Amino acid sequence: MGLSNLPTELVQAIAELLSEKDVSVFAQLNRQFFDILIDYLYARNATRSNASALLWAADKGYESTARQALANGAKPSATNRKGDTSLHLATNAGNLSMARFLLNAGVDVNQQNKYSEIPLSAPARDGNKELVKLLLDQPGIDPDVLGRARIRPPRLQGQTPLSYAAMNGHVDVLKILLTTNRVNIESKDSRGWTPLAYAAAHGQAEVMEVLINVPGIQLESRAQWGITPLMLAVIHGHEAVARILIEQESVKGDAKCDGESTALCYYEWTGGDCEMDATGRPPAKGSA
Repeated sequence: MGLSNLPTELVQAIAELLSEKDVSVFAQLNRQFFDILIDYLYARNATRSNASALLWAADKGYESTARQALANGAKPSATNRKGDTSLHLATNAGNLSMARFLLNAGVDVNQQNKYSEIPLSAPARDGNKELVKLLLDQPGIDPDVLGRARIRPPRLQGQTPLSYAAMNGHVDVLKILLTTNRVNIESKDSRGWTPLAYAAAHGQAEVMEVLINVPGIQLESRAQWGITPLMLAVIHGHEAVARILIEQESVKGDAKCDGESTALCYYEWTGGDCEMDATGRPPAKGSA
């Protein structure tokens, strides 16, 4: 009896004795085996390999594979070792069409990975405006989830999507998040850094111009060791950002942290590029 004449029951029995990888090879020997085993293979992957086929397809952008995995029992909530769902992987890859497909398939837009990050975190970090809009359009989404800090690379401090957008200078995404009226402008990471502090430390002047005009924002919010956004701007040598802050009436250039250091102290210590006088203020624009 040739291979092509094996009865279906025998083909399935042989498959049960093989590893998932070997079943895949076996299924490709001829068209008959493929037709018999393809659904079996996806169903087996869903139950014994935690729907790794769905996760792989989401990461690589193969919608047909993802559809077949779901049709054969893959759970939309399946995760990898990091706790990422298929939607996390699709948004991390910047794949708008895959993300839309997965949302329509019922993947939870608020499911967190092991670092408490939601699928919105990656497109906010990367400045993917269309993905951010798609996710924010989902009923019940919480756009203000604070991530969990971790020490191992890539190091995380526990940022919200808004902090990611501020840190990386994604003004359009920042504005979109702010217009939801569901994000906390004063959210703090593990060091006490707010979105404003991230913008200051990373020299994001355009972001700073938006944030200082948000009603109720605390321009002198204190982080770990009492450091203010102005001090962070000075420490990292961001003169444009320092000037934006110091021109605000509520910002005091001579405010102290850790009991003694002012923004001027940090300037002198770092040898930064910001011009600053003894009061902790940059000279007026146009002055000699």
